[in-house]
Amino acid sequence: MKKSERGLLGDIRVMALLLCVIAALFVIYVYPSPPPDAGLNGNLRYGLDLVGGSSLQLKLEGTLVRIDVPASVNETEVVSFLNDALDTEVTPYEAEEGVIKYEIRKSVTKEQLAEVLTGINGSIAKKPNGDDDFEDALTRETRDETRRIIETKINMLGLASTTIRAVGNNLMIIDLAGIDIKTAKDIVGKPGKFEIRMQTEGVGGDIEEGQRIEEIENITAHVMYGSEGIERVGTVPTRTDEQSSWGAPFTLKEEGAVALRDAAIKYGATDNPTDHELAMLLDDEVVYSAQIASEACADLKKEPIYPWTANTGTGDEGYNSAKELIIHLKAGALPVNVEIIGSGEVPAYLGAKFKEGAFIAGLLALIAVTLVVFLRYREKKIVLPMFFTLLSEIILILGFATVINWQLDLPSIAGIIAVIGTGVDQLVIITDEVLSGGRSSARMYRKRISFAFGIIFVSATTTIVAMLALAFMALGTLRGFAIVTIVGLLFGIFITRPAYARLIEAIV
Repeated sequence: MKKSERGLLGDIRVMALLLCVIAALFVIYVYPSPPPDAGLNGNLRYGLDLVGGSSLQLKLEGTLVRIDVPASVNETEVVSFLNDALDTEVTPYEAEEGVIKYEIRKSVTKEQLAEVLTGINGSIAKKPNGDDDFEDALTRETRDETRRIIETKINMLGLASTTIRAVGNNLMIIDLAGIDIKTAKDIVGKPGKFEIRMQTEGVGGDIEEGQRIEEIENITAHVMYGSEGIERVGTVPTRTDEQSSWGAPFTLKEEGAVALRDAAIKYGATDNPTDHELAMLLDDEVVYSAQIASEACADLKKEPIYPWTANTGTGDEGYNSAKELIIHLKAGALPVNVEIIGSGEVPAYLGAKFKEGAFIAGLLALIAVTLVVFLRYREKKIVLPMFFTLLSEIILILGFATVINWQLDLPSIAGIIAVIGTGVDQLVIITDEVLSGGRSSARMYRKRISFAFGIIFVSATTTIVAMLALAFMALGTLRGFAIVTIVGLLFGIFITRPAYARLIEAIV
C-alpha cells in the first residue's frame, strides 16, 4: 500500500494535476488578494447575468461610399470638400485593389450626399449590379479605434466587470455588471466626438458648461477634433502648489498646436483672452470653457504651444472636475458619434437569484453524474476518484477564468455543466477499458489505455472544432459557452484524464 502511494505521488501525471489545482486555488483565493467581502467568490468575476447590471447596444454612426468625380478633381480635393460640406472627418481608403472608397464619419442619407456632391460635379458610384455603392458602416480600423477608446474610459472609471462585443461593422454590445441602466447610459452614451472651439463673438461668460453646440455655434469657430489634434493626456490632475488650481494636462500634436495658435491669433484671443474663451465639447455639449492664460497668449504670438493644462479650480471640486475632464480628453475623442439603439437591465436581486441557481445547477449536475456512475460500477474506489477528477476540472476552469479576467455568466456555467457531462463520458471509457481486461501486465494496460485515449481524442477534437466555430463567430454570450467548453476539454485531455488513468491503474 505504501509503495502504491509513493508511486502515485511520484507520478508526473498525478503531480501535474495536484500542482495545477493548487495553482488554480491560489489565483482564486490568495493572489491577488480578493476583496474583503468576496467570501467564496474570491477573485472570480461575474457577468451581469449573475450579479445584475445593464446591457447597451450601440450603433456607430458612419458611411462608406464610392464616389465618381471628374478627372480634374483629385482625391485630396474630394476629402477637403466633403470635410467642409459635411462638417466631419472624411478619410479615403483602398477597399480593394485599385478601388478607392471614402469613410464619412457621420451618418448621412443618399439624398443628402448626392446633393452635396453636385458641388464638385460628383455622384455616388454604382456597383456592377446597378445599386449605389453606399452603406451605413465603418472600416474595421475605425470600429476598433472606437472600441479601444470606450474601453479606456470604462477602465479609467474603475468598471472592471465590463465586456464589449463588436457585431458587424458598426454595432457594439456592452455589458456593465453591477451598473444600473441610467448610469450605464451616462457612462457609455457620453463618449463621442471631442471638439475644441474658439469664441469669436460676445463676451466672457457667454459660454457655459452644458450648453449645446446649437447655442454657441454662431459665437464660436471650430479649431480641431480631439482625435486629430491631441497626442496624449496626463493620467491625473496636477497643480503647482497646494493653493493653486487643479488642472487637466494634455499635449497637442503638430497640427493641433498650429491650429490652436492660428485660431487664437485669427479670432483675437491673444489680444483679448477674456472675451475669446477656449471651449471643449463632447458630443456637441460644452464640458469646459475658459480663457487662455495671458502668459500663453504672449507665447502664442511667437510660436505654437504643445503642452497645455486646462485649469478647473481649487479644492475637491476642482480636482474632481479636472479628473472628469481628463477622462473626456483621453477617452472622449471618439472618431465617430455613437447612438444607443437598445438597452436591457438585470436587477441586482434577480442576478443574485440567477447566481444561486447556477451554483445549485452545477452542484446537482456533479452529484447526478456521480450517482449514475455509482449505479454503474457499485464501487466507491472508482466513484470517488472520478468525482474528485471532475471537481478538479471545474477548479481548473475557474482558475483559468480568474487568470484571464473572464466574466462568468449563465452561458459559461452551461459550458461548465457541458464539460462535466463530456468529462464523465470520457472517464467511463477509460474505466471500462481498464476493467474489461482485469489485472494484466503493464504492457497490456498501456495498450488498453492507449485505445481509450484514441476514442477520447477523436471525441474531444470534434467537439472542440464545433465550439471553435461558435467562439470565432462571436455570437453574443454564446462565445462564453464555447470557450469554457473548449478550455474544459483541453484540461481534461492533457491534465485530468491522464492523472485519472494513473489512479485507476493503481486501484485496479
